Amino acid sequence: MSKLDQKLVKAEDLFDFCMGILGRIGVNEENARIVADNLVMANLRGVDSHGVARLPTYVERVLRGYIDPQGPIEIVKEHGATALIDAHNNFGQVAAMHAVKLVAEKIKKLGVSCVGVRNANHFGMAAYYVLKLAEKGLIGIALSNGPPAIAPWGGKKPMLGTNPLCIGFPMGKGDAIILDMAISTVARGKIRLAALKGEKIPEGWAFDENGNPTTDPVAALKGTLAPIGGPKGYGLALALDLLCGLVMGSSYLQNVKALDDFSGPSGTGFFIEAIDVEAFIPYREYEEKIAEYVKAVKDCPKREGVNEIFLPGEIEKREMERRAKVGVPLDSEVLESLKKLAERFDVKAPF
Repeated sequence: MSKLDQKLVKAEDLFDFCMGILGRIGVNEENARIVADNLVMANLRGVDSHGVARLPTYVERVLRGYIDPQGPIEIVKEHGATALIDAHNNFGQVAAMHAVKLVAEKIKKLGVSCVGVRNANHFGMAAYYVLKLAEKGLIGIALSNGPPAIAPWGGKKPMLGTNPLCIGFPMGKGDAIILDMAISTVARGKIRLAALKGEKIPEGWAFDENGNPTTDPVAALKGTLAPIGGPKGYGLALALDLLCGLVMGSSYLQNVKALDDFSGPSGTGFFIEAIDVEAFIPYREYEEKIAEYVKAVKDCPKREGVNEIFLPGEIEKREMERRAKVGVPLDSEVLESLKKLAERFDVKAPF
């Protein structure tokens, strides 16, 4: 993206804009704050594919009845350290935050807790939920299934989602090691963003509908995405679909609807887990050891041409600090789509 095609927008202004739009389509203030915060934090961390670029599609799904902002977040089953939430087609972010709050509450007595969510929607950036748990000094895991994008290894028909996997380890003072990854070589959202911007994608990211490698994002979206590690990534995608979809009583395989598939509700499933370090070792000891661990990793002898070794999530953290100061860069296509929303719903645009 050329800097000439970008405009910097303050994160606070983007948040207020999202709140305004979401309010116009019937989302209550509490839930709108969750969705808006998730989208803007994705932009702040440089995960633009999961940021405010998604807002127009969210709005369209609400207007067509495929996201229900009034859907009750219902605990349908609860046993000890576990619980199952039925989102009743509400926003994925709203349901996932209910799961985060529930695991954080259960963990006080149990040391570990996991909550599943069924009948939900896209939950945005997975790191958002793990960061919320890390702020409480908890190890967090957030998993989701998604619409078909990956073929079973050796196949050419998309049947499995890119199925995000995120795990975070608190480091104190709100900092954390955050591994947030898709099971595809890249997240589908990055290819969608490349298509929106008319850019080619790197080799090795995807296959066309005939199973041939492609650098055309439009062809990639019609075909399949390459799983990380070949058959290993395929196996991991399948395992996450089984856990988040089949086991949770939610949709799985081709039955999970993509954001841009307006034939019905998404049916996405999640799995949120929290682990209390104190259930195993004293937290102070953990903090001391993880500081030593981080130093050892950062001090690893570097290959030629490498200036610094980064921890998972460290680049995103630095980008968040930078963008919080200078603003969030939005390209012309995203800006245009947001301006159309502003005009449609009579909401003042900060760009």
